[in-house]
Amino acid sequence: MSQNSAQRKLQRHVVIVGVLILVVGLVAASDTLHDKADALFVWAEGVVALSPRLGMVVFVLLAMLSAMAAFFSSAVFAPVAVLAWGKGVTAILLWLGWLLGGVASFCVGRFLGRGVAAMIIGEEKIAGWQSQLSQRTRFIHVLLFQAAVPSEIPGYVLGILRYRFSFYVVALALTELPYVIGVVFLGEFFLQGQATVFIILGFIVIALGAFLLRIRFRDRNL
Repeated sequence: MSQNSAQRKLQRHVVIVGVLILVVGLVAASDTLHDKADALFVWAEGVVALSPRLGMVVFVLLAMLSAMAAFFSSAVFAPVAVLAWGKGVTAILLWLGWLLGGVASFCVGRFLGRGVAAMIIGEEKIAGWQSQLSQRTRFIHVLLFQAAVPSEIPGYVLGILRYRFSFYVVALALTELPYVIGVVFLGEFFLQGQATVFIILGFIVIALGAFLLRIRFRDRNL
């Protein structure tokens, strides 16, 4: 996978996320659809209330899974979590889950190897990004890599490359934090039916990702 191909794929990813945010924003703007979604979230919050601690564990595990596999996103559960525990606890649990997922994907790449990682995210992604990184890649470049690409990719690739684990964890923690905050506030704005604010904040998050993507590909030496 060439750098231009990688850039095009990431641009498509940004567009897809933008479209999804717009669709969810339109749902929030519709009284009928929002009421139905809200009723579903309230029901789910009631289920979680039966066993709050178990609910927290499940939420962290779902966030962990979403950080390891492209087919799943824990963001859809953010409104339920905000209803059940509030923004602060939800942010901590989501951040913890994403960190655990990143660490687990790194360990898969490092200790189980390329074959297992390829079964999870695909050989093409690994080959393409591995050709652009190395064990000695500078921290700032890893930081941009972690921030700009889908979260399920960096851990596997850097684990395979045997990148320094402590640097990877710091980059992971720093780059996931703003996305955690964004997801939590998006969940709250959706619950409140603030469609305009939801869409604006969503596209701010998208703009941040696109900006980091542009910086990442501007440096041909990464």
